[in-house]
Amino acid sequence: MNTQKQRIIVNGKDKTDAIVSYQFAGEKCNVIYNNSDRVYSYNREKVRVIPLCKSIDPQSEVELASNCLANKNSRELFEYFKATAAATSLVSDNGKNILQSQYDRIAAVSEETVLSNYLNENLPIKTYKRSKTVIYPFGLNQSQKLAVENAFSSQISIIQGPPGTGKTQTILNIIANAVYNGKTVAVVSNNNSATMNVVEKLKKKDLSFLTAYLGNSQNKNHFLEDQTGIYPNMEKWVIERERKQKLFDSVKQLSEELNSMLDSKNRIAAIEQELLAIKPEQFYFKKYYSEKKHTEINPQQFTKLSSDKLLSLWIEYEDYAERNAKPSLFKKIVLAFRFSKAALMIFKKVPEKVVPFLQDLYYKHRISELQSEKSALEAQLVNYRFDEKMEELSQKSMKLFKAELAQRYCWQSMRKAFEKKDFYSNSDEFTKEYPVVLSTTYSIKGTLSIDFVYDYLIVDEASQVDLATGVLAFSCAKNIVIVGDEKQLPNVLTSEEIRIADAIWNKHTFDERYHFATHSILASAVEIWKNAPSVLLREHYRCHPKIAGFFNQKFYHGELIVMTKDCGESDVLSVYRTVTGNHARGRMNQRQIDVIQQEILPNLRSRGYQEIGIITPYRDQVTAIKRQLGQEYEIDTVHKFQGREKEAIVLASVDNVIGEFVDDPNMLNVAVSRAVKSLSVVISDSKENEKTNYGDLVKYIRYNNFEIVDSQVFSVFDLLYKGYYAQRLNYLKQHKKISEFDSENLAHSVIESILQMPRFSKIDCIVHSSLATLVKDDSLLTESERRYASNPLTHIDFLLFNRMDKASVMAIEIDGTKYHAEGSRQAERDALKDSVLAKSGISLLRIRTNESGEKERILSMLDQCLG
Repeated sequence: MNTQKQRIIVNGKDKTDAIVSYQFAGEKCNVIYNNSDRVYSYNREKVRVIPLCKSIDPQSEVELASNCLANKNSRELFEYFKATAAATSLVSDNGKNILQSQYDRIAAVSEETVLSNYLNENLPIKTYKRSKTVIYPFGLNQSQKLAVENAFSSQISIIQGPPGTGKTQTILNIIANAVYNGKTVAVVSNNNSATMNVVEKLKKKDLSFLTAYLGNSQNKNHFLEDQTGIYPNMEKWVIERERKQKLFDSVKQLSEELNSMLDSKNRIAAIEQELLAIKPEQFYFKKYYSEKKHTEINPQQFTKLSSDKLLSLWIEYEDYAERNAKPSLFKKIVLAFRFSKAALMIFKKVPEKVVPFLQDLYYKHRISELQSEKSALEAQLVNYRFDEKMEELSQKSMKLFKAELAQRYCWQSMRKAFEKKDFYSNSDEFTKEYPVVLSTTYSIKGTLSIDFVYDYLIVDEASQVDLATGVLAFSCAKNIVIVGDEKQLPNVLTSEEIRIADAIWNKHTFDERYHFATHSILASAVEIWKNAPSVLLREHYRCHPKIAGFFNQKFYHGELIVMTKDCGESDVLSVYRTVTGNHARGRMNQRQIDVIQQEILPNLRSRGYQEIGIITPYRDQVTAIKRQLGQEYEIDTVHKFQGREKEAIVLASVDNVIGEFVDDPNMLNVAVSRAVKSLSVVISDSKENEKTNYGDLVKYIRYNNFEIVDSQVFSVFDLLYKGYYAQRLNYLKQHKKISEFDSENLAHSVIESILQMPRFSKIDCIVHSSLATLVKDDSLLTESERRYASNPLTHIDFLLFNRMDKASVMAIEIDGTKYHAEGSRQAERDALKDSVLAKSGISLLRIRTNESGEKERILSMLDQCLG
């Protein structure tokens, strides 16, 4: 046997010199050693034959790693993905299944790769202590900073990147830091446009010489043909050692200084969001307050009280009023010291005058406080020269990065020109020259040597990558950064692909998290690697705050921080309802096309918009609009618009009655988030559309455009009662009202767990809200019901409402067995409340504290209310 041409690894050890012969036979490998005539039979995966292109020293040049496929469960999982790839993946023109052919070439998978962790979730995720300061040559914000740091402190990290949050900028900083530290990086996506975007951004900074855009044969040929044999001129990048150290220290100091300033920047944006939200709420509250008899209390006497103090005073007053009691002399002294002398007068007045007065005052004081805090923070940033310091950090980081590159590359010499064979036989040398390799996820495993392992793999748009493809990519990297957004467009499988994949899946009993037909690689990774650091990129930079407010509330639970400015522009959001009628024919709606041409586009052009995009769910409608409007506007389906943006977007629903395909929440999220300054929505005026996602968009627009909707109830005063609830919990704790506190908290935690379910993302909850701020039309109520409903001390334990228009959805009452016994005074009040809510069109669920199954009952009624 010629040991100069191959090495034989048995159970992770090099046994070449001890072996006389070997032979693979099915799932076994038979080996004869030189010290015995006995035939030793091993499982096939435990024997690995490595062909050598050159003579090596096995002691110093061979690095051995265990084969993770030696684990039975890991091997079976791998074989499942291999079989799924063979059955569902694309076949090339020559009849070759590219994915399957790559799987077939894999005899072993190193335990050093992230695939090993994926197939066996019990393996620990490696953590690292960073040896160098992280650099930010492409800028940063608070979320991006944490995401980049996570990438270099953990073997596996996840970045959730909602629309317009600087996902590409984060990827560029990760690439820069990896290369800065002498590492190789593979950047992959399910399509070429995402990876090409990365290349273009690097090119603008004269860094594209680091990249090799490979993958399929055509890309490889282009790369080989485009080699120039020269490096960029790095003369200006060279920095002497002492100056380089000073630059390094400066970057480190700036990075630390900017932490608190970035917090301030985000706080300013959060304040602007709250101001934008509180203004419509205050507008609707004034409609309620204007119908009340105004009190004689002078608001000037309360100017020194903060909004939180006003809420506390409201709660103190309620406590006495509910007990029909007056403060003692000692308590009056305490109240005067805590609030003011003037505050004492309200305890002499009736709740109908006091509570609405304090509520109205809360809005005024809260807005004033927010504006003052914003001004102070803005002055702090100006004094620090925040924008200049951010730019300084980016520039110095870039200088430091380029100085490292100038030192590493022999840029004054000719650059080696590689041949096609070098991709496979000389991968190490190739990646020293080109440390950043870009490809589709589909092709990355076969781009270089089948056994080559990158230091880092960045999977972009991971929600669109299927498991069979993702698993293959996982096998070629030691560390991984998974980037995507589960709330944008997913991987699309045909019904036939699902049928075939499920037939394979049903032969096994694997954990559901590995199910090809139900999980993208992002969804699967999030569920499997729950201990991996994960960051939501919160800072949003694309859309006008009113546009971003919709998808922020609807899909992201209000977690995004909108960094764009509201300058009081009119008509940011518009709804055009086509009259009821059967205007849709198949997948085309002529009436909506006419509205776009005759009403919407003239309006947008008159407002100076140059970049206008028209998005519709169906290809037939795209064709029809293009036929009528010509080529002046960009018109396409949602899928074609992903990753792009326009000043103004026109969104046409097409369907008379919106169906499941059009109403897909991911598609709507992508469509709305393409609009930078203006969003116009065209929808058929059908009552059946009200309970759709498009219906929620219309509700959001109407609410934020201050449209008064005919209704028996007021919109929910969300921000008012959220602040009230926080103060009330403190009050209950301080006053030892433990039973009330505990039962309310227990019920609240159950409701909150329900509202975390994706299908209830648009629903929110307020606690202990007054019935008086809810009932608007009391014409159907009896006199006793009217008195009961108008009393500000009459509360609803929990009120669930739609975030989009603050409309009530259902009420929940928690009834203690002691106070709600049949025939009691409280039971009489309960009957009044039941009747008032029923006549106001609000569903009510009563839950007794000695009952079980409350979660299931809430779920059932909530589903009924939402239709």
